[in-house]
Parts: sequence; structure tokens; C-alpha cells
Amino acid sequence: MLNIITVEDFRERKVTDQWIENFDEFSKEQWEDFNYKFSDGENLNEVALKNVTALENLLEIHVGQSIVVGSHGTSLFTIINHYTGKFSFEDFNKIKGIIPWLVQFNFNGSKLIGIEHEYFRG
Repeated sequence: MLNIITVEDFRERKVTDQWIENFDEFSKEQWEDFNYKFSDGENLNEVALKNVTALENLLEIHVGQSIVVGSHGTSLFTIINHYTGKFSFEDFNKIKGIIPWLVQFNFNGSKLIGIEHEYFRG
């Protein structure tokens, strides 16, 4: 039997309590400026901090073990960007239409040593 734990810090970012007419425009603005947000929302720096901290906590707890994390796209994308510095709005746009997207991170302790990914269409 697998143990399932809910980690709130892997949740999707809070964008705003209001309707956004052009979500793509908002997303592009956030990916171009990681500090951009609505007053009642989160910016991508905040999202990355909570996601990476949660991941590093799991890595400390589960040293030498395999773990599976399910999360929202933006959370996953900010983690990839944190470790590689190579995730952009264009990448976000390519992937969002094929979610779920499976990504395997390989760590040595808390140091990322590789990322493998596969497109998955259900």
C-alpha cells in the first residue's frame, strides 16, 4: 500500500478572485516578470519558493527513495525553471495543451542531476 500525503504547497497559484478576460496575456506577463501579480494573487517567485521548499522538504524526508508528486502545471513549471533556468512562456504554452505531462527529476541529495520528460495524452 502506498502512503498518500497532501502537501498544500504544491497547489496551483492563486491568480485573483476576479474574472480574467485574457488569461494568456496574464500568464505571459507573469512569465516575463516573475514579480507580476494581481493584488490578491501570487507571483511566480512566490509560487516557485513554496513549491521548491516543499520539494526539498520531501527530498530530505525520503532520502534514497522514489517519490511521486502530482501538481498543477504552473507549479511544475516553476520547479523546472528554478532548477534549470530554462522554462519560458513559450514552453508553458506548448505544454499546457498536452497535460498531464509526466516529468522525472533525478536528484543526488538535493542536487538535481537530470530531468526526463514524456508527453502523455490520456
